[in-house]
Amino acid sequence: MPVILDINENVIFFTGNSLDEVARKKRFKFSLKKFGAQKIDSGFEIQYNRQEKVNKLREIESFLKKFNLDVEYSDSIESEFASFFQEVDNFKEFKEEAFNIRNNKFKENPGLFDKFSKFTKLLRKNLKGRVLYDYQALASFHFAFSQNACNFSVPGAGKTSIVYGAYAYLKSLDKEDPKRVNKIVVVGPLSSFSPWENEFEECFGCKAESQRLSGDVSISREQKIEHLNSSNPAEITLIHFQSLSSFKEELTYFLRRNQAMLVVDEAHYIKNSTGQWGTTIIDISKEAKSRIALTGTPAPNGYEDIYNLFKFIYPYKYKDILNIHLSQLKQLTKGVYGESDRTRTQELINNITPFFIRIKKDDLGLPPTKDIKISVKMDVRQRHIYDFIEQKFIKDVGSSNSDIKEALNKAKLIRLRQASTNPSMLLRPIFDNLEHSIEYETDPNFKVVSNLNENIESFEILNLIQDYKEGAIPNKFIKTKEIVENEIINKNQKVIIWTIFIDNANTLKEYLLRHNICSKLLIGSVEQSEKEQTIQDFNDPQNNDFSVVIANPFTVAESISLHKGCHNAIYFERDYNASYYLQSRDRIHRVGLSDDVLTRYFFILSDDSVDEIIDDKIDLKVQRMLEIIDTDIPLFDRLEDEDETDIIKALLKKYAERS
Repeated sequence: MPVILDINENVIFFTGNSLDEVARKKRFKFSLKKFGAQKIDSGFEIQYNRQEKVNKLREIESFLKKFNLDVEYSDSIESEFASFFQEVDNFKEFKEEAFNIRNNKFKENPGLFDKFSKFTKLLRKNLKGRVLYDYQALASFHFAFSQNACNFSVPGAGKTSIVYGAYAYLKSLDKEDPKRVNKIVVVGPLSSFSPWENEFEECFGCKAESQRLSGDVSISREQKIEHLNSSNPAEITLIHFQSLSSFKEELTYFLRRNQAMLVVDEAHYIKNSTGQWGTTIIDISKEAKSRIALTGTPAPNGYEDIYNLFKFIYPYKYKDILNIHLSQLKQLTKGVYGESDRTRTQELINNITPFFIRIKKDDLGLPPTKDIKISVKMDVRQRHIYDFIEQKFIKDVGSSNSDIKEALNKAKLIRLRQASTNPSMLLRPIFDNLEHSIEYETDPNFKVVSNLNENIESFEILNLIQDYKEGAIPNKFIKTKEIVENEIINKNQKVIIWTIFIDNANTLKEYLLRHNICSKLLIGSVEQSEKEQTIQDFNDPQNNDFSVVIANPFTVAESISLHKGCHNAIYFERDYNASYYLQSRDRIHRVGLSDDVLTRYFFILSDDSVDEIIDDKIDLKVQRMLEIIDTDIPLFDRLEDEDETDIIKALLKKYAERS
């Protein structure tokens, strides 16, 4: 007697007398346990998610046939399979059309070209405050057509406007249309919230009705849940990655009840296939009408980083799209396949190409930039301090085991950078001066050198450092002030000054104020609402209350735009993180600049110091990164010497030459 496979609203069940004998076998019992099967009269039942029922049916069918059981289908299952295979055929056709759209090869297709014409006509009507560039309109049409897709465009390409173009189209569809959306949920960093709200107003000509679920302590949890349960919620919902798990159930319910587009901004944050942020957003995404992932760095560590991005946009079809296992993606990153590495990489790119668009830097047609490097000579006291710290570092390098050595090298390099800029920082623990100190605080080896003054035996050096603590001004500060006065204030322009260390940001603000130069801070300790107000005022050409912002790249290098009011940047100091550096440059060099605008970058370097070495290494690294950025999948892990090793080697060489 055959096994009858049947289905109802949320349960698959199979029954038949022939199950009695096979159900005694250990392998059969083990497989049933994997499926989460429950015993019922004359058979078993398995619960399923409504959106994965066909895949679950196929798994159960295959499992039963392995045990030589004849399987018959109920009428309802026959219907499910017929719909599934029709969907497969439609998906193949969809992939081809999506591929042609992203490559701008659809004009020969009358049906697609007609859809694109209607799409651009609707954009002109609904996006009252924004005219999309051709490449933006194409990317927006790709979103609207696909509903589920990634945009890997470089920073400054206008990804927010591209999304709003697709949203405007999908929202305009008939209420009965299965593709229609009328709400948008954005998951991203706190710094992205204000740009999403402001861009909505600029695109649609009206203020966004939005609700923040993160970053605003004045809004109670009860108010946030009330919004998610409301029958008429705000049009835009904004939430940080970190808050996802605490609102998972409510967000799932919200997406199930509303026709919502789910956007993950800076989607590289969900790249970890086993991380909480990634797994939570993927679970939630199954209820969304449309899923969009935005990131300019889809694969910062390797090809495995794209796994979660495609699992997010197609939680039930990602395996068919990628056609490669996670472990194989990791092997592909390592290049273990040898000669077949390129072939496998190309196959992967071919598989995912219909589902992403990438606007490259060269596509933007941006006006030119100018880099200006300025060497600053240390005064006698600072030179003495720096040489002492450098000599101590050279003496100690390589003297410990590998873990301790790595921690010591990181700490000593930080101290050298502090000595080259502002020696007063040497009297404080390293943790107190780093915005991104969590990576050091969690390293027990690093704590052995958290206080350099414990390792200084020279009272002479301690006294010299104390001079700076009591008000001596390093030459870097003086030179920065001169640039601000001569190149910015006197020319009625604005500037952003990038610093790494918290003390330098605060000290520089106070120093400039003593010379009647007002500035604002964009660092981690500043409240989010104050940051947003500062950015708004700074971008306003009519606002002359202050011409200088002092920022930290680890806090505001992502998601914000400053190009409307500022065309100058001063790099007071840098570390060797090329990704953050490139992101910081893009804050003032973006789509929307006039052809006659020159964007200038000033680099303040203490001579004969680690500043010059970092500058050289960053330039080389950036050149390699820019070459990678202009590929379809920018795989940054292929860069060599991403740690401090190359800096240390160059430092030793430079020290030997000077000695």
